[in-house]
Amino acid sequence: MDVHLLAVCLVLALTAGPGTALPHHLGVNTDTVKQMTIESYPSKRDYGDKIAATIAAVPYQKAKPEAVLHYNLGVRLLQENILRAQSEAELVSPIPAVAGRLGLRELVDLVTRSGLKQTLESAGPFTLFGPTDDAFSSLPDWAKKEMDNATLLADVLKFHVVPGKLLSKRLANEMQISTLEGRKLRFNVYSTGTKTVATAQCAPIDLSRVDQAASNGVIHVLNGVMIPPAGNIVHTLSACGVFKTLMGAVQIAGLGDLLASPGPFTVFAPTDKAFGKLPPGVLEDLLNNPKELVQILTYHVVSGTYCSAGLTTGNVQTLEGQAVAVSVSAGGIFVNECKVIYADGGVTNGVVHAVDTVLLPPGHSLVTLH
Repeated sequence: MDVHLLAVCLVLALTAGPGTALPHHLGVNTDTVKQMTIESYPSKRDYGDKIAATIAAVPYQKAKPEAVLHYNLGVRLLQENILRAQSEAELVSPIPAVAGRLGLRELVDLVTRSGLKQTLESAGPFTLFGPTDDAFSSLPDWAKKEMDNATLLADVLKFHVVPGKLLSKRLANEMQISTLEGRKLRFNVYSTGTKTVATAQCAPIDLSRVDQAASNGVIHVLNGVMIPPAGNIVHTLSACGVFKTLMGAVQIAGLGDLLASPGPFTVFAPTDKAFGKLPPGVLEDLLNNPKELVQILTYHVVSGTYCSAGLTTGNVQTLEGQAVAVSVSAGGIFVNECKVIYADGGVTNGVVHAVDTVLLPPGHSLVTLH
């Protein structure tokens, strides 16, 4: 078939439908037109079928020059219809299929392995916070090992799913919402000048890939994996074996109820090794001076949730009343020159960052403490 005539056939098939005769003014012998159809063309009643145009061979007489114009029109119409059909097909695909098209291959694989795929293909609606492949590969070894457990894997994945359709415009700072797993995840929004950073349970949200529509909900792409929090600050730090000194001091200072309250709080938590750096006798003196101890400990606590993605170089007010100096660079995050050695510890009432040194408020020194 001549390419010009093919274009004319496409125009007619797309605009007039199957079986339409070619017009005489194009110089085509319409008596010889046998059949012309477009098959499996996606429509609202025919989702997901592959786009295929099938046009039977049509004997013809030599087409007139005007057919070139119709050829160009036909190509353009075909391209526009194919793109529109592909867009409609994507909109009517369920969440797992859309996640695959977004390149979230590891997520789709884990969803399939965990048995969650059937749920995410149901009517819903659901909101999926989808970590990228890089986010999964960046998980620490202990987290990867835990996800080998089918039950724990299912819990982690369900923590990324919110019942209902939650669009990005509804997300607000310190907003909490229940997940399919049962526990709540916390959203935070940080703005510094022209830059806005948003996080879900401290995992950065890719703001260029939010509100990805699916037939049964929406997907927001994450540059991190969300781990369900085990409990509040007191419960979590008490269960962890490297904060025994800190939690003993918290109890002596009478701050346990405060740090177990809804908050939210950000705690720069010194490890046992950090307290071990104090000169001999200093810790003992602190534990015997509750008033001084309260000042030191509250200097490690900030009101509000400050995930690592939301921290910028500058001062942050503490519950003690004075500010800590935060420095963020390629070398890491530092608080008063003390290094954050583990960031974004998830808790139900804020976030915990482990630091390698005990912070001292201005006006305090190791000499005065001893």
